[in-house]
Amino acid sequence: MNAEDMYSGHHPNLMTREEKEQYEHVDSENGIPTYSPILRDWILFGRITGNEDDDEDYLGMRPSPEAEYRQEFERRSPALGATPELLTELTTHYAKLPAGGVQQRKLFNCLRSQMLRQLISCDGAKSMDDLVDILQKEMESGIPSPVPDWYKFSTVTFGPRKIGYDRCSNWLGPCHRAETHDKPQFARCSKCKVAIYCSRDCQAFDWKARHKKVCKHVAKEREQIIRASAAMSMFAGR
Repeated sequence: MNAEDMYSGHHPNLMTREEKEQYEHVDSENGIPTYSPILRDWILFGRITGNEDDDEDYLGMRPSPEAEYRQEFERRSPALGATPELLTELTTHYAKLPAGGVQQRKLFNCLRSQMLRQLISCDGAKSMDDLVDILQKEMESGIPSPVPDWYKFSTVTFGPRKIGYDRCSNWLGPCHRAETHDKPQFARCSKCKVAIYCSRDCQAFDWKARHKKVCKHVAKEREQIIRASAAMSMFAGR
């Protein structure tokens, strides 16, 4: 379980209208898809369509910043492998989607999640333009974002583990802060160890707003996942 899963599916009564809309959204066959085929390959699978030199496994995603894939991750392309053509496809397709609608939000959130997972900080990013600007600068530099000194490549194979940067769980605030190379990692809720906060103010706000209603349940769910993961590790001989 991660912070993104605290409410979706398990506690729908605490989800906002926008969160429910995004969680339940299914593209209409008659409408514009949330992802164009090119964007789906790139954002979700790390595959650059038409790139004959791309030997990434289509279903394997990008190399993850974990101990098992550290060497591959350190050789990763900057900006998620973005090209000028891909960024143009992104901005053009995004503009075709209903302004402010669930599809734009879903595309923004998915891209931001992939960037954070690859240690590309999106601290303060509130719009697609913000994300594109971050990717544009990294692409032009030709150098992937550096790995922070405080970041540890997880050796955990099954179960809860930290992968990439986290963003603040005070989504109702709303807070747009995310971890960065130059700042210490965010603190986790001491009880459930799932919710993540950039400051005490955000934690206090979120606790009163809704986290106190799910904290105990989330903690139990996390423990169940840990026990199941331990059993899987024993079965796999790890």
